[in-house]
Amino acid sequence: MLNYRAATQNIDNSMRRTLEPGPFADIAGVKSEAMLDLAEYNPEHGAFDRKLESELGISFTGTGGVFRPRTMIESLVLHGAEPIAFVNSGHMDGKPAVTRNRCEKGWVFYAGVDCIEDEFYEALARIVGAAAGLTPLLAVPYGVEVTSRHDAQATYYFLLNLTEAEHKKIALPRLMDDLIDDRKNISQISLGPLDVAVLASK
Repeated sequence: MLNYRAATQNIDNSMRRTLEPGPFADIAGVKSEAMLDLAEYNPEHGAFDRKLESELGISFTGTGGVFRPRTMIESLVLHGAEPIAFVNSGHMDGKPAVTRNRCEKGWVFYAGVDCIEDEFYEALARIVGAAAGLTPLLAVPYGVEVTSRHDAQATYYFLLNLTEAEHKKIALPRLMDDLIDDRKNISQISLGPLDVAVLASK
């Protein structure tokens, strides 16, 4: 058992040395030199230091939102990458929190922080999508998921309201058919809480 524990600890230590971002450091253009563990300030209870948590924030360039970190923030050193989000307040004020780096024909994004707010990941996904030239399938409210399929006759859009809020009169970019309620040539759709719609565009 002692040998097993020693072996697993060696494996764990070797794995930790390859992280942040480890073998991807060159293409990410960034390295982590240290990590601020938000739980270590109250190790007895494994809880975050509330004062520290309330003082810290993460903000993306060009947006007004400030997001709260969850468990850690890495101290990042840039080696060609550009910052797209920064730490607000504390001794890491102004440090990059999320970066992107051009790699051949694409981009490598690196997040040196995690977050307790879903909107943080939504904001990051929008930035990544924009860099890849992706646009939403349909302009829908937050919390509505859209996927699509197509065949030779039409493109089909599946809308799923993942929230308990009602969304009325969602504008459609062109006339579509509502396959569930059997309505033709509609220009808008409404979704109730946890509702679903299937649309067809010829």
